[in-house]
Amino acid sequence: MFGLYIFGMYVAAFWILTQPIGGSRGREWWVEVDTDSPKRTYYFGPYESKDEASNNTNGYIKDLEKKGAKKISINIKQGRQPSQLRATDE
Repeated sequence: MFGLYIFGMYVAAFWILTQPIGGSRGREWWVEVDTDSPKRTYYFGPYESKDEASNNTNGYIKDLEKKGAKKISINIKQGRQPSQLRATDE
């Protein structure tokens, strides 16, 4: 029985030590970009920090403006990767 306890501790320690440092899943930062014309939502990321995500928003805005997008809004979120990186409401 004691051997089973030691084995369980070994497995738990191995799992903890093999996880990426500072990169737990679901803690990434994402840039959510909404446009009214066309009615779409885009997600860009993942980023390691809110500042890193924020520093990349100007490029996304410029690209979408070149493609004719109107009324662009930005929202920076932390969480898991969105199920779709582009969504359309049309």
